[in-house]
Amino acid sequence: MKTFKAVSIVVPAIDETDSLRESVEIILSTCAHEDLAEFFFAVCERTTPDCLSIINSYISGDCGVPCRLYYQKGPGLGSALHEAMQRVRGSHVVNIAADMDTDPRVVKDMIAVAKEHPDAIILASRWVRGGGFDGYGRVNKALNFIFNKMLQVLFWTKVKDLTYGYRFAPVDKTLSVKWESTGFSIGMETNLRMLRLGYPIIEVPAMWRVRKQGDSQNSFFTKCKYINTVLKVRFARKDSNKSAEPRES
Repeated sequence: MKTFKAVSIVVPAIDETDSLRESVEIILSTCAHEDLAEFFFAVCERTTPDCLSIINSYISGDCGVPCRLYYQKGPGLGSALHEAMQRVRGSHVVNIAADMDTDPRVVKDMIAVAKEHPDAIILASRWVRGGGFDGYGRVNKALNFIFNKMLQVLFWTKVKDLTYGYRFAPVDKTLSVKWESTGFSIGMETNLRMLRLGYPIIEVPAMWRVRKQGDSQNSFFTKCKYINTVLKVRFARKDSNKSAEPRES
């Protein structure tokens, strides 16, 4: 039977500084260190010197949790996450945004659920009681609600927030899913593929807040492309959502 041992925290970073530090410090102060396998910082050639300086301060310091720095090989957020997932050391993995888009306080709640349900996919949800949006705007919030309702109908599911890429899951299940997107749709794509494969999903409330630092790379036109991902996953064969890629070292 699968058990929860410790979670790897994957943090893609480009130009965040204070918000990156705040995210790490919140996790360190709210989670038991024995539950944290590592902080895995994924960076690219565009990552700023100031951002790297913050990361290196944790690697060279002693925060009580192992820290690693990894330079992604492929382009985009999807590549950063996929490559990180292949290399993490924990039994479970969660990806957080360095800009506070993903509330780091939720990690402790995810760990609590994972200890009771170690085989489950745990999704942070803005549409369950206790979750919500701050600074998203009425139009964006309405569009997100409509899009998630559409997904519920298309995929015959009660899961309320499939578009949020804030996910805590067993590493083996994460690696068992095919990854195709190299962009921001990777979070939703993987959620939908896990749903199609019948993996158990549990939602925990999370509050989305407008980013404090860094420039958003997820434009309106980028989001419009999500519909192609939805249709591709929904109408493909169920077994086509599985990955045959080996885990890298």
